[in-house]
Amino acid sequence: MAEQIQTRASGASLNEQARQEHQLGVSISQSSTSATTNTTAGSKTSNPKPRSIVWDHFTKLSLEQTKGEEKAKCHHCKSEFLCNSSSHGTNGMLKHLKRRHKWIFVEKNQSLIGVTKGEEGPGGRKTTVSISYNTEEIRKMLAIFVIEDEMPFSVVEGHGFRQFVNRLEPRFTVPSRRTITRDCYQLFLDEKCKLKEFLKKSCVRACLTTDCWTSIQNISYMCLTTHFIDENWRLQKRILNFSQIDNHKGETIGKEIDRCLREWGIENVFTITVDNTSSNDVAISYLKRKLKNWKGLVCEGEYMHMRCAAHILNLIVNDGLKDLNPSIVSIRNAIRYVRSSPQRLQKFKQAAHAEKISSGASLCFDVPTRWNSTYTMLEHAIPFQKAFERLEDEDEGYVTWFKDDRQPSSLDWDNARAFVQFLKLFYEVTLALSGSLHVTVNYAFDEIQTINELLVKWSENEVDCVLGTMACNMRNKFDKYWGKIENINPLIYIGIMLDPRYKLEYVNFICDANYEIGTATLLKKKIANTLWQLYNFYTQESHEVSQTSDDSASHEESVITKEGLADMGWLEISNAYATLLKFIAGRKAV
Repeated sequence: MAEQIQTRASGASLNEQARQEHQLGVSISQSSTSATTNTTAGSKTSNPKPRSIVWDHFTKLSLEQTKGEEKAKCHHCKSEFLCNSSSHGTNGMLKHLKRRHKWIFVEKNQSLIGVTKGEEGPGGRKTTVSISYNTEEIRKMLAIFVIEDEMPFSVVEGHGFRQFVNRLEPRFTVPSRRTITRDCYQLFLDEKCKLKEFLKKSCVRACLTTDCWTSIQNISYMCLTTHFIDENWRLQKRILNFSQIDNHKGETIGKEIDRCLREWGIENVFTITVDNTSSNDVAISYLKRKLKNWKGLVCEGEYMHMRCAAHILNLIVNDGLKDLNPSIVSIRNAIRYVRSSPQRLQKFKQAAHAEKISSGASLCFDVPTRWNSTYTMLEHAIPFQKAFERLEDEDEGYVTWFKDDRQPSSLDWDNARAFVQFLKLFYEVTLALSGSLHVTVNYAFDEIQTINELLVKWSENEVDCVLGTMACNMRNKFDKYWGKIENINPLIYIGIMLDPRYKLEYVNFICDANYEIGTATLLKKKIANTLWQLYNFYTQESHEVSQTSDDSASHEESVITKEGLADMGWLEISNAYATLLKFIAGRKAV
C-alpha cells in the first residue's frame, strides 16, 4: 500500500513538472502520462518516464570524467551541472537554458528584440528593433561579409569560424565554400540588376574614367568607372567594369568600353578621362564613331577626350627625378636593409633611440610607378639620417650590404631634402586632383597655373643647381602637355565659370595674367565659342523635350548668340543661365 501511494505521488509530481514546462513554451518530446501501478502477485509495472527537453541540449558525462559525480555538459556553452536524478533532477539545467539560451524557447518565425546602430562612429544612435530568424537573410549577410572584408571562400569552413557562428546563432548551419561562392555570385547578379535600374532612372549623361595595367602575373586588366549627377543633384560614382583584356592596344580598349556601355545601357556620354598614351587616343576615336551612331555625344564628341591631370603630373615629376635617381636608389637600399629582418629593424630602432630621434613616422618602401610614394618614402626617412649614419659605424652587416652599391652620403640626404621641399606642392596637388567623390574640375586650372609659376621660379634658380636642373626638366614636360592652349580641354575653363565664386570675369583675368596678349585673346575666344556651343546644344535638347511636354518657351527666345554671350556678363542668374547650369550638370529640364 505504501509503495502504491509513493508511486502515485511520484506520477503527480511528474505531471506537474510537465505542465509547467508546457506553460513556459517548452515542447516535450513525448506526451506526459501519469505513472500507474498495477500490482499483481507481488510485482509492479509502470510506463516509461517522458524525456525532458534538456537532454536535447545536454550530454551526460562519464563518471571517470567527473570523478564519480553525475554531471551533464551544455552543448552550447560547455557549462557543467549536477544531474543526479534523486537529488538534482533537470530543473537546474532547464533554468540555465531559459537564462542563457532563450532562443531554444522561441518559434522559428517569432521575433526577438535586438539593438542596431543607426549611424556609424562612436556617436551613432542605437535603436531597438524587432529581429526574426531568417536563414536566407543570414546567408546573404554572410556573403556580404566575405565580399566586403575580402575574405577567402574557405573562411566558412574554418573550425573557429563555425564555433563562433554556432555560439551566435546555433540554429544556423554554416554553408560550405561552394555554397557561399554561389551566394556571392547571386548577390553580384542581384546588385547588378539594381544598379542597372538605378542608372536607367538617374543617369542622364555619364562621365567615364578608365585605366589599364598589367599584374605581376603578366595579365592585363581594365577598370571603367562612371560619375554622374542623379535626380537629387548628388554626385554619384559607380565602378562599372573590372575585366581582363588581351592587350593595351587602343582598339582593344575601345571595344571593351563599347561592350560595357551596351551591357549597362549607357548611351549618353559627356567625357572620358584617360591616361596620356597613344593607345588611348585610338580608343577615344573608336568610341566617338560608335557613340555618334547612338546620338549620345555632346557637340559631336569634340570635348569628350579628357586627359588625366594626375597622370600628367606623374610624368612631369618623373622627368625631374632622373638626375636625382642615384640618391633615391641609395636611400631606398638603406631602407631595404633595415626592413629585411626583425633583428636589423631592432638595431635600427636602438640607433634611433641613441640619437634621440623622436619621429613617429616609420620607414616605408615606394612604388616605382607612383612618384608620390617616393616622396612619402623620403619624407619619412630624412629624420632618421643620423640613425643610418650610426648603423654605418656600428653595424658591419650594414656596410657589407652595400658592397655592390654605395651607401647614402651627405650629398644624397641633401638631395632628398631638396626633393621633398620642392615636390611638396606637387604631392598636395596630386591628392587634390585625385579626388573621386567630389568635383575637381573647378579648381584644376588654378592648380596647374600654381605649378607653372613654381617651375618658372625654380628653373631660374642659379643658387641651387640640383633644383634648377630638376625644374628645367619638369618645365619641358609641362610645356608638352599644358604649355599650348590647344592641348587643354576647354571644359576645364567652363568648370571654373560655373563655380559661383569665379564666373567669366575670373576666367578672363587668369587668361590675361598667365598668357601673352595674343595667346590670351585666342584662349578667351576659344572659351566663348565652347560656351556658345554647349549652350545651344543643351538649349536645342531642352526645346525638343519641352515640345514633347508642351511646357517650354519658344526656341528662338532661349537661344543665345555669340554677341549676346559677351553682354550677359555671367553674373546674373537668369532663366537661360539656370537652364545651362542644369544641363551642364547632366540633367534634362522639366
